Amino acid sequence: MIIKSISHTLRTSPSGLISYIFDGRKPLCDPEGKPLYFKRNIRSYDKEKWKKQFNELERNRQSFYANKSVVCYHEVMSFHPESTKHLNRTIIKDLVNKYIELRGNDQMVVGGTHFEATGKNWHTHLVFSGIKVSDGKSARISQARFESIKKQLQEYQVKMYPELSDSVVEHGKKKD
Repeated sequence: MIIKSISHTLRTSPSGLISYIFDGRKPLCDPEGKPLYFKRNIRSYDKEKWKKQFNELERNRQSFYANKSVVCYHEVMSFHPESTKHLNRTIIKDLVNKYIELRGNDQMVVGGTHFEATGKNWHTHLVFSGIKVSDGKSARISQARFESIKKQLQEYQVKMYPELSDSVVEHGKKKD
């Protein structure tokens, strides 16, 4: 699977991303009609309260970088369209939770899976806070650590879900 991460420095970014993920522009329900949401270190299932909690956490920031502090990370986990026929809630939930665990459990995280039409690529959007909930310090990870996390997750995916072979990529390899 492909994992992309985009850092955001605007204080309004978490709110905008949460709105985008959950506003219904993209289908949030799986073929059984159930949505698949993810959250860590955040209370309630009310999206407006999630936005407020990201803002409250940001007020506790202990590290500042010349007005370029990362407020949140928008991360997308995407599967190859050919893998869609093998995917289900259980597999997606397991892989996303494994990713969150590898990425670190000391950030606020909210996300949801967009279930495109059959044959399209299902993908999960996650919003990670830019600071740790425990101490308000930066939650930045290095590019090398990010590559390591992607490789670890892929090893887990290959071991647990070999049927998703279409979604195996060569992390770290540049396009020709």
